[in-house]
Amino acid sequence: MESNVTVQAHWYESIASRDEVDFTDLIDANTPTVVVKEPQLQRRDQHARAQLRSVPLFQLYGFETVLHTKVWDNQFKLVDYDPVLTDEVNDVSDLSFPLVHVVTQQGINEYGEEDLVRQLVRRSIDEGGRYVLVADTAAPKTPSYTKKPGKSIVDEFGEICVRDYEHLSSEVLESHLDSHIPVVDTRNLFFHAASTMHHQHGVPAESIDGVFDYTQAPAESPVWESARYFIEHDLENVLSDYSERIREALRSWTERGDTQRVANHILETLDICDYDLGQFEDYRQRDPQHR
Repeated sequence: MESNVTVQAHWYESIASRDEVDFTDLIDANTPTVVVKEPQLQRRDQHARAQLRSVPLFQLYGFETVLHTKVWDNQFKLVDYDPVLTDEVNDVSDLSFPLVHVVTQQGINEYGEEDLVRQLVRRSIDEGGRYVLVADTAAPKTPSYTKKPGKSIVDEFGEICVRDYEHLSSEVLESHLDSHIPVVDTRNLFFHAASTMHHQHGVPAESIDGVFDYTQAPAESPVWESARYFIEHDLENVLSDYSERIREALRSWTERGDTQRVANHILETLDICDYDLGQFEDYRQRDPQHR
């Protein structure tokens, strides 16, 4: 008997006003080259969290390609974006705009991203292609190229708009979402989009843990995309440490809190569906009262 397998929509299709968003309006500038200060970015150590929390915001505005270090590539994508690893870029001309580049000043200084940043900034300015450099500073520096101490690429190139991620995320939350998850818990728009939908359906919407309760999640909820990812990418071959892998993977997308409960929700759903896509879709479409 064939299962009715539904193609999962992008998470941002749950946002009613998504067709009204415009990146130029968001940053209030026409400048193609943008530096976005992201306070969540930290040094490359085991304690860093939510390095990729800004990806959903940029995806909402049409940025599908995200350039970042392989250190943050843990096989799991909360949203289905196109990652390009900086460690594997051999020719900058192979990269196309629009492009988001997530990096830290430490990555620029110690991990060989100076050339990459400068070439992309220059190309963006010359070609008018949208390049968003998301960094842990509003004034990224390329010290090997700049003789004057403290001079940033913003000072050097001039034609660069500087914005702050927390401000941009607040703008989107106020204009396009009605989330019931406290902003102090997360500024990842994926979770807020899920909360908005769940509240409209009268199901738990006040916490990340709550929106990942698949027994109550609406069939159209973005959270199904997260569980579906593990089935589509055949990741059940790591069952021996699956729970830990999901928990650690979620750390790249969440700022704080224990990710074990969310990992448990995902695991329980995958177990119920026996890691089968057809069963998964049947379960998703089922009336929550019968899940």
